[in-house]
Amino acid sequence: MPAALRRLGDRRRGSSGPAVSWQRTAVGAVSGVRFEIAAPLARAGELVQTLAGLVAEGAASIGLTVGWVGVVAGEEPVLVALAPQRDLVAPRFRDALTSGAAHRRPNLWLTLAPGTYLASVVDPLRPFSGSHAEILSLVRGGRAGHALASELTAGPAGVRITLALYAPRPELIRLLSLARNGLRELPG
Repeated sequence: MPAALRRLGDRRRGSSGPAVSWQRTAVGAVSGVRFEIAAPLARAGELVQTLAGLVAEGAASIGLTVGWVGVVAGEEPVLVALAPQRDLVAPRFRDALTSGAAHRRPNLWLTLAPGTYLASVVDPLRPFSGSHAEILSLVRGGRAGHALASELTAGPAGVRITLALYAPRPELIRLLSLARNGLRELPG
């Protein structure tokens, strides 16, 4: 884990709970928080399910169309627009993280203003890298209200889930409070 990340949880030797580290960045009116969550393989499904519920709850509380962007290195992105309903967002988030290794890719979740088409925010015909600067410019430029980048890396003994959330500061604080309360409910 990068040294700049702050430790939220300290997993003791033999503990089956997740370890969470975070780093906050402030860029003008938009702030970002990057989380790294490491968990034993046996707990991965439970962790992904909890995160899917939290993302769906956040999307429902915002109430805007959710755009999903599957980032494919060097290729055009995969785009899907979803209504901000828990029963639509949660399974898409879960499936995006748990798809087989051949289909696993970084994912970007955006909230879109009413009347905004996802294809007007992310060009479906041009490669999209999903870099920090590229995502930040979408939110800072007002093309997306919020952005959440997600990626799961699996190893032989565990998983590492990386989440990067970008939003205007008051919204970021509200969403982080929602996430903190949900993650506290994880056993272990």
